[in-house]
Amino acid sequence: MEIFEKAFACLAGLAIGDAMGMPTEFMTPELISENYGWVQDFVKPLEWHPHSRMELGSITDDTGQALAIIHAYTGKGTLSPEDVARELIAWADGIPEDELATFIGPSTSKALSSIKDGCSPKESGSSGKTNGGSMRVAPVGIVRYGDQRNAVADAYTSCVPTHNTTVAAAGAGAVAAAIAVAMTTDSSIDSIIEAGKFGAREGSKNGNWAWGTRLDKRIELADRLVQDADDEKIALELLYNYVGVDMLVAESVATAFGIVRLAGGDPMKACALGANIGGDSDTIAAIAGAICGAWKGISHIDKQLLDVVLEVNKMDLELEAQHLVEIARNTKK
Repeated sequence: MEIFEKAFACLAGLAIGDAMGMPTEFMTPELISENYGWVQDFVKPLEWHPHSRMELGSITDDTGQALAIIHAYTGKGTLSPEDVARELIAWADGIPEDELATFIGPSTSKALSSIKDGCSPKESGSSGKTNGGSMRVAPVGIVRYGDQRNAVADAYTSCVPTHNTTVAAAGAGAVAAAIAVAMTTDSSIDSIIEAGKFGAREGSKNGNWAWGTRLDKRIELADRLVQDADDEKIALELLYNYVGVDMLVAESVATAFGIVRLAGGDPMKACALGANIGGDSDTIAAIAGAICGAWKGISHIDKQLLDVVLEVNKMDLELEAQHLVEIARNTKK
């Protein structure tokens, strides 16, 4: 399988998971089931939902900020906090002010405001502990495919302006390293999850120290719970109850890895599982969808769903993937 097919599927899995989980974000599994049954397609947010004004199939900040990371890379594959900050601000400025509050996480919002007020991008993210750095890091795994250590290093750089803490860097490192391995031709679910644990350990060596549960151990817990569960429904309940679905890295990122295992690496199944688990469902589904997409390739992405998300959000993920592959090849020269 060509690297491009994996890169395109990684971005597609990210966007589809994001859009599928958008209407169920902030909801419990019970509330999702009561209103939607089982979500495996794009559905409209309920009238009371914070995203109620959004069109069916709309992405949120997960995909929007991932695109910003793509554009922050130079053609030679270098990344800087200043370039990341510039592209994140450009992304945020492109969202109507009355909608931005429902699009942007607390750490990112605070940091970007500080940068606009004159704070250095190297200082603005000193307290960001949530999963914003993790959700947008898929492009790093593509650029650094097959190179876990540099994936973790770039993941940290991408975190610095908004999430410059040990716990946030662990989450970004875990996702980037997992995708870097998933992009290779000889990877397996076991090697992908091991890469996630490696990325969590290495990533946690960066940033301002912040208290948090060890992500590598929480990924291990999520993986064990899924493998020991009697069926899919029980496994999803165990992830929800014992790992968690909050925007905390040790909850949502670890649960996303559990869903990768539960889905058997199938990106469309991963997106659906993430959308139905509730909580920070768009981010969980986006991360799991991106990892699985990178592993399985574009032939495993539902074309109808992809066409909808591309049209609704006016994106060209094929072109973005081609750009990332060119950058990736430049880093290996």
